[in-house]
Amino acid sequence: MNAAYRKQTAIDIAKMYYINGESQDQIAAATGMSRSNISRILKKCVDDGIVEIVVHDNISKRPELGHKLCGAFGLKDAIIVPSDSSEERVARHAGERVALYLESILQDNMLLGVGRGRACYYTGRNLKNEYNLHVDVIQMLGAASSTASLEESNGLISLFVSKLNGTGYVLNAPLMVRSKRTKQELLDNALLHNTMKRYQDIDVAIFEVSQPDLYARNLSRQEWLTKADLLQLSEVRVVSCVCGYYFDQNGHSCNAGINDRILAISQEQLRKIPYSIGILTGKNTLPSALSVLRSGLINVLVVDESLALRLESYIDDLPEDT
Repeated sequence: MNAAYRKQTAIDIAKMYYINGESQDQIAAATGMSRSNISRILKKCVDDGIVEIVVHDNISKRPELGHKLCGAFGLKDAIIVPSDSSEERVARHAGERVALYLESILQDNMLLGVGRGRACYYTGRNLKNEYNLHVDVIQMLGAASSTASLEESNGLISLFVSKLNGTGYVLNAPLMVRSKRTKQELLDNALLHNTMKRYQDIDVAIFEVSQPDLYARNLSRQEWLTKADLLQLSEVRVVSCVCGYYFDQNGHSCNAGINDRILAISQEQLRKIPYSIGILTGKNTLPSALSVLRSGLINVLVVDESLALRLESYIDDLPEDT
């Protein structure tokens, strides 16, 4: 076995262990090597610099870059969390850090608005209430799926209420309905009306920003959209989505006949919230990040390191008088 082949084998094994998350026993079975040999190769990968192990501080990740992003985009705060090959781990990092941030800004008798998604779930799971605050929690958008999951808005309300000793307000409705008339009929219901009336009182909001997947074959992942909706959104080139609202690269809202059918907090109400915390991690691209930053919907940015560095490069490339 020549040196080049040995090195490539070591790299392949390192990828299986550190990137794919396979155990040493699994790698041994796949390669026909002994477990002790796999362990030796992994140690040599570290010694030779093929693998670099970095311990990330989730609390203070790149504070200087966060300050730079605040200045460039007019934000109150920017929280940068470690990147990872696993979207689940990035969501967990974001949730841990947002939970700490909430603990620093929440006060008695506040109203917390909650969106949906894995990072929101991990925020609730990691939230502590050491000062025994009483904070009410409200669901900011209707149900986006017909199946139960930990990341759906209504389920998250119970999780946050269990930590914050307050009252939970749910929105018992789908995220999107067939027509503006149907929406109005639902809003005439006292239960929905009383919940949505409280949106104007939200002090802090947390929600995830997503990059829309507009292929009709993925319709099952976006049950609230029809094929006609997907086509319209594609035509206006949307690149980001917040609480069911879609935006183009300039941060302009893309109605496309959709906004009048959404049951969620309004864009105007989101812009007035003192702490509007938008989470961008995972598959979000630079255009989707710039889109939501330009929209004015967020004043606290939570972003993974990889995307934060792309935002920094964008800032550095701007003309001096921009």
